[in-house]
Amino acid sequence: MINPQSLTERLLFSTIKINTNNGSGTGFLFHFKDGENEYPVIITNKHVVEGSDVVNLSLHIGEKGKPTNDNLIINYPFHWIKHPKYDLCCAFFNPLVEWCKTQFGKDIFYIPFQEDDIWSNAQLNDLKTMEDIVMIGYPTGLWDEAHNLPLFRKGVTSSHPALNFNGKSEGVIDAACFPGSSGSPVCILNEGSYVDKFNNTKMGMVRFSLLGVLYAGPIYDAQGNINIREIPTKQEAFSSTHIMINLGYYIKASEILELKKEVLNIVKSGNK
Repeated sequence: MINPQSLTERLLFSTIKINTNNGSGTGFLFHFKDGENEYPVIITNKHVVEGSDVVNLSLHIGEKGKPTNDNLIINYPFHWIKHPKYDLCCAFFNPLVEWCKTQFGKDIFYIPFQEDDIWSNAQLNDLKTMEDIVMIGYPTGLWDEAHNLPLFRKGVTSSHPALNFNGKSEGVIDAACFPGSSGSPVCILNEGSYVDKFNNTKMGMVRFSLLGVLYAGPIYDAQGNINIREIPTKQEAFSSTHIMINLGYYIKASEILELKKEVLNIVKSGNK
């Protein structure tokens, strides 16, 4: 297994393929902070895990802080903590890590997103309307099964990242969004160089931000009506009069911090 050094290599270990009775989707690891305390969680869409008390996961086994070529495939019952408004949920990840250590004597290797990866609106204002993005996940359930690694997809922002699209805490990307991509982290990622909104070329720099979480995509029908459809968890046949137009809707990363409030309420109530 590779020893992750570059940002894109590290991001290979930030997601987990979530398999349910209804299909598959994407989850990603995130660390919430509260003072000196950290709470690792796995984040995905509500519709990915809806109706599934137990999910199937393939986890990287680590040794001495590095990933190995071995994986642990398990079924695990998460208690999902739901965002009060948007299609987001999370579950505490540390109990699973401890359970794997107790049951199998194995350490789980993962590299989570951090709160600092979520930019303020002032930082988002410094972006252009059209920025390069990457999306990490498991489109149509595809992945590097031999190494338990996700696939990267590239695209661009279609709406300005600092603005709430249609007045909601959402944004739009121009990228092919297929079943299995639900729950994928959508990121601004420039390695080596980029051009800022004032046409200044920044060389030898890395720019990274977690923009949000993919959850839906628009389709149009034979009458030309545009409808918003959750990115499904499995491929299904549907009438050719309903056509996806290679756009994706993401929930803004700032809503992850709203989800944090629900997590801390549970921690303070002692029901973790």
